Amino acid sequence: MSLEPSNVIPEKSKAHSGEHVLFQSLSRIFKGMESVKIVIEPDKKQLFVKYDDEISWSGILEAERIANRIIQENRKIKITIGDKEKLRKEYGNKLRGRWDLIEDKTIRIVEVEGFDCVACKGEHVGSTGEIGLIIVKDFKNLGKGEYEIQYEVGDKAKEFLMESKNIAMKVMEILGTTPGKIENTAKNLKQEIERLRENLKEASKKAMENLDYEKIKGVKLYSKIFDGLDRRELMRKAADLRNEKKTVVVFGDSSGFLVMGRSDDLNFNVLPLLEKSCNFLKGKCGGKEDFAFGGGFKSDDLNGAMKLIKKELIESL
Repeated sequence: MSLEPSNVIPEKSKAHSGEHVLFQSLSRIFKGMESVKIVIEPDKKQLFVKYDDEISWSGILEAERIANRIIQENRKIKITIGDKEKLRKEYGNKLRGRWDLIEDKTIRIVEVEGFDCVACKGEHVGSTGEIGLIIVKDFKNLGKGEYEIQYEVGDKAKEFLMESKNIAMKVMEILGTTPGKIENTAKNLKQEIERLRENLKEASKKAMENLDYEKIKGVKLYSKIFDGLDRRELMRKAADLRNEKKTVVVFGDSSGFLVMGRSDDLNFNVLPLLEKSCNFLKGKCGGKEDFAFGGGFKSDDLNGAMKLIKKELIESL
């Protein structure tokens, strides 16, 4: 016997019916989309689809508008159970999906009045209005034309919208903007970040020109700590310098990043040396015996980490 009051609509029924409305709405925006499977659990509602092109948020939002209009119109949801061949004659091309893929002789058809019609064994509500609200929380490109779409219905959909609004308002407060200007503010900020990144790359290249080295036991050691330079440029420069004969390169960045390499004519493993310094910084490293990188969050101790590498290097040579 159910412990729920008779007037309480099970969330799973809302989610099943909501999925039918949502997928039909999505397929009208993203032509050719195919449903693969659905997962409905208390904390997770997922729709897996196939689509050969790109899915976008703008398209998803348009599909949401269609779905919620169908919900507001409170359309009847009709369930018909009967012989497959008889129902095939009655519904024909009206059914979503392929008749030849339905193996059961007796089937159950769920029809959202004037909107969607599909064979389904799930439990459903009596009309779309009982779904309340449906929203897409997120979507992921799984590769090979498959997507995962996460959605929510009813009160949980409302809770998600309220929390999303809360986050949006906080972001606007931080950026000092308003709802009408937030999109342009974000675009301008992205452009500014991209410009700064390009400037940082150029600064990194200039900062690494004409570097000095010291000789230790006949080996050239390039070692320097940079401030806020592009890590990829640091690694690229270290890789270039290690092409010189009898050369060791140790670069650090004030963020707590370290990179170390040696020339091929030297015979020692740089990983244990770098690992000790990264442990000193409360971090870790990885790589190969001739080129490795890593770091830690104790960036204030970077000078100490570099001294430790130098000490270990002298003992290794």
